[in-house]
Amino acid sequence: MTRRPFASAERSRVRISGLVLLLGAVLSVATVALVGIRFEDAESELAMEREQRRLGNLAALLSVELAGELANIARDPPAMADPPAAESGAWTTRVTAGDGRELDVRVQIGDLFHAADHLDSTDERVFVLPPGATKFFDLHGLSAGPGVLAELVACGEDTGMLSDEQALQLGLPEYPAFVSVASADGGVLGTWRVAVVGSTHEEVERDRRGMLRVIIKVLLTGITTAAFGYFAFREFRAQVMARHQLELAEQRRAGEEVLARENRTATMLTLASGVAHEVGTPLGLIRVKAEALLDALQDSPEEEDVRTILGQVDRLRDVVQGFLRAARGRMPEQAPSAPAALVQSVCDLIAHRFQAAEVELQVEIAPDMPEVRVNALLVEHALVNLLVNACDASPKGACVTLRVRQEGEDVVFEVLDEGEGVREEDRERLIKPFFSRKAHGTGLGLALTNEIARMSRGSVTLAARSPRGAIATLRLPREVP
Repeated sequence: MTRRPFASAERSRVRISGLVLLLGAVLSVATVALVGIRFEDAESELAMEREQRRLGNLAALLSVELAGELANIARDPPAMADPPAAESGAWTTRVTAGDGRELDVRVQIGDLFHAADHLDSTDERVFVLPPGATKFFDLHGLSAGPGVLAELVACGEDTGMLSDEQALQLGLPEYPAFVSVASADGGVLGTWRVAVVGSTHEEVERDRRGMLRVIIKVLLTGITTAAFGYFAFREFRAQVMARHQLELAEQRRAGEEVLARENRTATMLTLASGVAHEVGTPLGLIRVKAEALLDALQDSPEEEDVRTILGQVDRLRDVVQGFLRAARGRMPEQAPSAPAALVQSVCDLIAHRFQAAEVELQVEIAPDMPEVRVNALLVEHALVNLLVNACDASPKGACVTLRVRQEGEDVVFEVLDEGEGVREEDRERLIKPFFSRKAHGTGLGLALTNEIARMSRGSVTLAARSPRGAIATLRLPREVP
């Protein structure tokens, strides 16, 4: 009956949990990716800064070496009798010697640096700009491209960045390149410029490898997270389905118990109605004979006894009619009743039973008890059953206590005996039909009492007392004004 909405709710919970798990996995992977990219970017920026500083330091060192070589040449310029001939890798200028003579000086650019053959490499080149030149020259005296370095110096910049195409024109790989320029004071030979150009080839490739590592880490993290999420979701779904199956099984079991209880109740009421129907005819005959006997015993001491018989016959007839109505599905008529009046009627009915068993009956009623809305005859019958059981369970000389008190919104009738008590495994079975611990019991007394309590919106419970005995509790809701 509740399976479809319950299953739908569980499916919605599973879907929501799956979406939350998926969102968490995506956020985790995205976080790993962002952190990895941020670290790689920071590492790349640091590497670029280190490379730029290194090129600047190298340019400064080369400018110092160049200034020293130029100073040596200026102090002892080689004499040239003939005009200088054009020579690749050489730079010529006219200087005034110490004796006033003007000399032509040829400077071999490759000789200006002691390790000229080792300065240039695939990713790094060194260039010089003699005074008055419009273009830089490499260490072999060859022109360095279309003058991009001269343009940088003309702008007054000491550092700069070249594009892929400009780096390619200078003989470097097709990657962006750093440029650092330093000045060297050549004295009478003028001011020279040294430019060190370094390709970012290694840094760019390292960045690519770093990004590849980040991608691999993200993929591994994503795969691991997806695998973990998949198995976690499967486990969660299995647990939800198992819980769902258990709840369905519990619902079925509860439904079967309710059905079995209703079947037992129906069987009990059917049996009770059959007994009541069979008792009806003898009761009618007893009443007729009692009325005839009452007429014959007018004004005699036995007249009151006959009236008592007639009253109990009428009472038993009303109880029988109540059970017949319940068996036919009709609720017994209910009216507000005072607990004290119910107890008094029960005590009058049961007193002779206790006297015969030599068991004392004590009654304790709390003051100002609220009324209960019940069928008085049926509730009295239920209390009689509880008191009869307590009397039968108690030895001679024992005491049975009927206690009435209010607990919250309920009026509680407690019957306490001094018998052998109630075993834990029998507490629920004793209020079911056809189960009895008495040698000649029918198993219907407590079952009928429980059914009367249910029809009165109440309940019946049994429990053991300490150190011995049992306590039977009839709980009924109080009448709301």
